Amino acid sequence: MNTQSIKLFLQTTITTAVLSIAIVFLVLKFSTSASANGINEGPLLIATQEWPPYQMLTDEGEKGHAIDALKCVLDKLNKEYRLIFLPWGRAQKGVETGKYHAFFSAAKNTTRDGYATFSTPFIQQDWDFYQLASSPRLRTEKHQFSDATFGSRPYSNTTHWLLENHYKVIHQSAKIEELISLLQQGKIEAMMDNRLLFKQALDKLGIPPEQFSLIPNKSLPLGIYFGHEFVKQHPQFLPKFNQHTQACQFTTQ
Repeated sequence: MNTQSIKLFLQTTITTAVLSIAIVFLVLKFSTSASANGINEGPLLIATQEWPPYQMLTDEGEKGHAIDALKCVLDKLNKEYRLIFLPWGRAQKGVETGKYHAFFSAAKNTTRDGYATFSTPFIQQDWDFYQLASSPRLRTEKHQFSDATFGSRPYSNTTHWLLENHYKVIHQSAKIEELISLLQQGKIEAMMDNRLLFKQALDKLGIPPEQFSLIPNKSLPLGIYFGHEFVKQHPQFLPKFNQHTQACQFTTQ
């Protein structure tokens, strides 16, 4: 083999080796990015809680107003997803730590904004103050509840709102039925909660709604929170998701 042939052989060999190394590097980089938190592989992992009538597990599968609205949006995006039912605190923490991609249904607050991005809200929610209709101090305006003692649900946005606005939350329970019992026993003076949730609990307990006085507080629609890491790796997903929320929204009207 002459000198010219040797030089050509070496050049070809070096070029091939460099290209092979570059290809391996790109494959590894893509694989690492794709597998980070499992975000780009498999279905969208959405953490949620048992929260009738918005979302619940039944013998027929996953049901509820919020699940129907979410399914509508994700079907339009042709996006596979999986719901993981957990205690509400764990559901949110799982998104904060990157274990899950999103949690729902949720209302916007500043704590959640620290680790996740809120969608356009598309699930109606109304909040009311509740007290016993037989209460010796029957409040007729919402500002009169400022000195009342409340029971509320931990990790809920209703509790976040009550504490942020300096209401006296003296009992917390994950089960609204337990809070209603405390209200009936006079251990708390009031509740401030979701209208549909409260009505569902009364139906479950067989308690006539006339036993309680309702004072409307505010409307705070629900949406879904996507973890910042997911949004960072999929910058086009949330804008596309939001394009379909109006067509899929749940309202009580």
